[in-house]
Amino acid sequence: MRVYIVGNANVGKSLLFHRITGLKVISSNYPGTTVELTEGVRTIDGKEVSFCDLPGTYNLTGASQDEHIALDMLTKERPDRVIVLANATVPLQSIILTLSLLELGYDVILGLNFMDRARKRFVIDVAGLQEELGVPVIPLVARTGEGVDQLLKALVSPEKRIAPIQVTYSPELENAIEGVESEVRPMALGFNPRGLAIKALEGNRYFLELLPGDVGEMARSLRSGRPGEEDVSSRIAKQRLEAASRTTSSHFEQLEHTESLSERASRWTLQPITGTLIFIGVLLGLFFLIVFVGGFLSDLVQSAYGAVFAPLFQGLANLIGGQPGTAIASAAYLSIEGILVIVIPYVVPFFILLGVLEDSGYMPRMAMLVNRATSKLGISGKAIIPMMVGMGCSVPAIMGTRIMESKGERIALAILIVVAIPCSAQTIIILGTVGHYSGFGNAIFIYVFLFVLLLAVAFLVKKYMKVRPTPIKWDLPEMAVPSAGNVLIKTYLRSKDFVVIALPILLAGSLVLEFLMVYGILDALVEPLAPFTVGFLGLPAVTIVAFIFGVVRKEMTIQMLFIFFGTTNLALFMTANQFLVFAIIMATYVPCLAVSVAVRREFGFKFAAVIFTGTMAFAFVLGGLFNFLLSST
Repeated sequence: MRVYIVGNANVGKSLLFHRITGLKVISSNYPGTTVELTEGVRTIDGKEVSFCDLPGTYNLTGASQDEHIALDMLTKERPDRVIVLANATVPLQSIILTLSLLELGYDVILGLNFMDRARKRFVIDVAGLQEELGVPVIPLVARTGEGVDQLLKALVSPEKRIAPIQVTYSPELENAIEGVESEVRPMALGFNPRGLAIKALEGNRYFLELLPGDVGEMARSLRSGRPGEEDVSSRIAKQRLEAASRTTSSHFEQLEHTESLSERASRWTLQPITGTLIFIGVLLGLFFLIVFVGGFLSDLVQSAYGAVFAPLFQGLANLIGGQPGTAIASAAYLSIEGILVIVIPYVVPFFILLGVLEDSGYMPRMAMLVNRATSKLGISGKAIIPMMVGMGCSVPAIMGTRIMESKGERIALAILIVVAIPCSAQTIIILGTVGHYSGFGNAIFIYVFLFVLLLAVAFLVKKYMKVRPTPIKWDLPEMAVPSAGNVLIKTYLRSKDFVVIALPILLAGSLVLEFLMVYGILDALVEPLAPFTVGFLGLPAVTIVAFIFGVVRKEMTIQMLFIFFGTTNLALFMTANQFLVFAIIMATYVPCLAVSVAVRREFGFKFAAVIFTGTMAFAFVLGGLFNFLLSST
């Protein structure tokens, strides 16, 4: 049996999915996209049931990328049953989605999640709602597991379902539906003919593709209506909304109650003054966590790792012997270190914080608060989270672009993060070179320059990629204390996914560089490239090797300079202007290998290659331009 879990954003689908299937799940991108699907299997009463957690969707139009994938799965890989998960505190949108699925003939079970909160707001007539809809309605609290066993029993129950509800439209619409239905009924396309006729009249291309051209043309002519009239699809949507509203009001009786702490917190997050202050506090906390706590943990992990494992890898080098042993042991040591100092200090804290923001209900409020400002950049307010996280580490920031709804917004946000958001390693370079040797004012200048660059890149991306911000359609869930278990489960799955992908590529890249260095090939590049490094960039010739190592890890560039110059006092070998040029290049330079892996995983090899080569060329051109301007003054 194949079961899909569908529902709006923030209704607890992932939590219910993991509650049902556990941690042994398979995550994969939907073919040709970067949208992730999660699948798992569970045996229920001796029957093997395959579950798939579909991306969040509000309707069956396929407007956003997530909705496109959900609709594609529902129409092309049809399930045996569909669980519609609803937020019982704001059920209207989920009832609309349920009615749309029932019209098409899907075997639906409606799960009312957050019942612990909903009972404080409503008297809910579950039995009456079940009778009216004609499908099982299961009260749930996915966070605690309440109702999950009842849901699973309903899934595999052999009991015959009563006839589901059928929305009755206005006489004019019913005549149009009947006309198209009479043409569709003999085709046996696997959908309820009435529902297919309704989708054709709505102009839904996913369903029109299933119909012969003459039927589609008939639906189009009926859909066009008379001049000045509201179009048919809008009337269908409006009347379906009215039907869902009647159903909801009939079975959800509002209780009188005093404002709860969570309701007050929700109100404070959305009011202009308190909302802005809370937002600034969250961003400062996020910045502190990623930059300072992450930096502290990175140093701690690096020191502990070196103390424990350096002797072991030295033993490995001795065991293999010679220069190959040195190269292999060093590459393995650096690769594992690189993963640990990214995952533990940055990726894990970010995903924990992301889980807390998701499960507390604050994320949609934050997005709505800043949406007006970020919309001018061509992306919705949800972009603020990955952009801030990028100041700690670009890896979780790139992975965090998944929260954007459209592919265009995801690409635009990824470009902004890679080009103009300095990660903590780049901050180390800016402060450790320019700030230390060239003056704090020059370091501030670089950050001002990066902010101007952010605005310029955003303007160009919006203009030439025609990116438009997706309207935020989130229903605001109730503010609540996040479930520690759920946050940790999501953090584990998300972090594991990155490690499995990144470690082999980091190891391969480190091996190549180590062999090049051990056999003196990198040194051989210094003199031939000196006209570019010295002449065009105005930097010492050996900095080209530091740039190459920066591809693996940005902070290694300073370490390489220390090694080449034989001192930590770089001012003996570089001028203030050279530090500024060097830092400008590194602030905009090609993403490190770990970030490149994340970009490739999220957006594909072609986009990653364009980002890699494009940012390298841009950084060097920028460095040459700054060298020319500084030399001229």
